[in-house]
Parts: sequence; C-alpha cells; structure tokens
Amino acid sequence: MKKIIFASVLLFLTSCIVQSPKYSTLEKVVSLQIGMTRVEVEKTLGIEPYDLKSYTDTSQVFIYVYRVVDRKTLSFYTKPVNGRKSIGKYVQLEVAYSIKDCKVIRIESCNMCPDNLMNTSKVDFDKIIVFITVTLPVLLIYFGLKK
Repeated sequence: MKKIIFASVLLFLTSCIVQSPKYSTLEKVVSLQIGMTRVEVEKTLGIEPYDLKSYTDTSQVFIYVYRVVDRKTLSFYTKPVNGRKSIGKYVQLEVAYSIKDCKVIRIESCNMCPDNLMNTSKVDFDKIIVFITVTLPVLLIYFGLKK
C-alpha cells in the first residue's frame, strides 16, 4: 500500500517536463567578432552549436541559441527602465564560417526563425483521474478481501 501512495505522490509532483536547449547570453553573443575560429566562438559562448543550417562549397552556417532578458512590470506602471528582470525567449544565432580557414565571416540573429526550441509535455490530469477512480477501488477491494 505504501508503494501505491508513493507512486501517486510522485506522479502528481512530476506534472510537467520541459526540454530546452543549452543556451548562451546576449552579453557573450555581443563579444563575438568576425575572424574568430569556431573553437574561439564556442569557448566565448560556452556552448556547442544547436544545429547546422547550411553547408556549401564556400561556407557552413551553424545555429547557436541564446536567451534575451525581459522585464516584468505592472501594466499601469510601464516606464522605459522600471520593472524586474526576467529570462526572456530563446533566439537563434546564425554564425557562418569560411570553409578555407574555418573563421567567422557572418554573425546574424535569426528574427524569422520559429520560437519552438522548448518542448513542454504536460501530464493529462483527466487520464490520471480516470486511472485513480478505476484502480483505487479495485485495489481497496483486493486488499480488503485479502485480509
């Protein structure tokens, strides 16, 4: 019986699972420079590429991910600098490297890229309630008859 209670408590505590990519910050992105090597870019950002966008005869474009900083304020008290800092959305950063010397030739933030980098899967509470209402009485009857 203790195992059933433990399993049900554990099920309710793990109601939301979030998968998100490793990301960098805007401060690190701003410190990137044209002419850096891929190793230097990854060391500066502190992350590896998230994806490969294109690979041609002359260049290869990798996508890195960073997050911006937003601010939260009350709607009737919005001013240019007030509010509390909060972590904002994910932004994709395209870095193009030359095939010849593997150095940065272009750095561009991807404005048109979809913001679908975070996957959230939530537990369906309707299914949990049906599971509990069906199995709990059966278990209680089983343990009641066993004694």
